[in-house]
Amino acid sequence: MRILERGYFMNKGFIIGTTLLILGTLLIFTAIVKSDEYSAGETLFKKNCQFCHHLKGDDSYPSAYYVQFRPKDFTDPDSWKGLDEQKIIQVMQKGKGVMPAINLKPDEIKAIIDYMTHKLKR
Repeated sequence: MRILERGYFMNKGFIIGTTLLILGTLLIFTAIVKSDEYSAGETLFKKNCQFCHHLKGDDSYPSAYYVQFRPKDFTDPDSWKGLDEQKIIQVMQKGKGVMPAINLKPDEIKAIIDYMTHKLKR
């Protein structure tokens, strides 16, 4: 009972410490979730996109398709001009030019875009 009488739980230090502990836990959890999304996006990009969208510096040879049609290389900053998330989603879902539509779930498309914007965009 003495703890309550002294106002221990209303102590500013206790409140600040508890708040920081909660925020720290949330940050760690968010980083873990983002890491999983990033890994999923990388895997999906390599499986569905990289064959055509050859990446410079990845130590592989470009496909004949890449050599002929030159789809965007997302490691090139010029490739990002005029692109935003909505435009990328639209192209992935409907296709554009020689690029066919890709049959992926919305969360898979989001994971690919997250990977592209965090790893490839410079």
